[in-house]
Amino acid sequence: MQIVIFKSNKNKSSSYKVNGLMFLAMTSFVVVFLTFMFSSPAYIYGYKNGYIESNEDRLKDIAKYQNDIELIKNKNKEKMEFFSQKLITISSEIHNLNALGNKISHIAKLNKKEFNFENPKYIGGKNKINIEFEYNSDFEKYLDLMLNDLKIKSDDLNYAYKIINNMEMKEQFFPSGFPAEKGYISSAYGNRKSPFTKKIHFHKGIDIAHKTESDIRSLAAGKITFSGKKYGYGNLVEVSHLNGYVTRYAHNNRNLVKVGELIKKGQIIAKMGSTGHSTGPHVHLEVLKNNKHINPNKFIHYKEKFSKNN
Repeated sequence: MQIVIFKSNKNKSSSYKVNGLMFLAMTSFVVVFLTFMFSSPAYIYGYKNGYIESNEDRLKDIAKYQNDIELIKNKNKEKMEFFSQKLITISSEIHNLNALGNKISHIAKLNKKEFNFENPKYIGGKNKINIEFEYNSDFEKYLDLMLNDLKIKSDDLNYAYKIINNMEMKEQFFPSGFPAEKGYISSAYGNRKSPFTKKIHFHKGIDIAHKTESDIRSLAAGKITFSGKKYGYGNLVEVSHLNGYVTRYAHNNRNLVKVGELIKKGQIIAKMGSTGHSTGPHVHLEVLKNNKHINPNKFIHYKEKFSKNN
């Protein structure tokens, strides 16, 4: 097969002979070229879109992994905070209870074997605990044991409180302390020379001297059985307490209570003066037990455990 191609140029003509094999090659080249020209944009576009979709999938996977990691971290963080706060709270409470328990036991003189606040349990030692921040783990069981220990100590303290409350109530009605905030003992209990007759006589109380109008306080809670003037005593206040105790406060400048009035331990009941048989401002203090005078010294020097009036 032979193809003749004519070409004219300025009244001149020329011809080219192309055999069949060459024509076939040229035709194939043209077809391939045109196919490439028209299909390349579509291929590139498809490749681009495929890459973008694949990349977006990878980004989504990465975001999912990051989210899972954050969830795990937050979950562990919550557990850490839960257990840490629980442990701190319990340990603090037990420490406070131990300190208070030791103080109360010492004051109330409780049996140390029955009320032992000095042997706290700690993590480690003979029975070591693996600290795993997991619910229902050995560590959480240990914290529950600490809570139980806390309850036992709380019950012990409540019992101790009942004992001390009873002791405090008794002390409220037991005469003790100094009847004046300031002053000094100017005359003791017992035989002495009378400042008026110059003869030896028995002094039934003690005299505490200080400034006029100084506060005079009751040595114990009780009921006012006398408040007025009495020969020799001048202005006198008499208070009746439990267990047969009676206290008297004499030579007052003025009395501040009335008969039948109930008073507290340490309450101001009169003002210091020099009424009756007196040589200067002071309070004459007498203590009676079952209507018999006793030495007030042991009462004014008695060291109270609970009263806040000293």
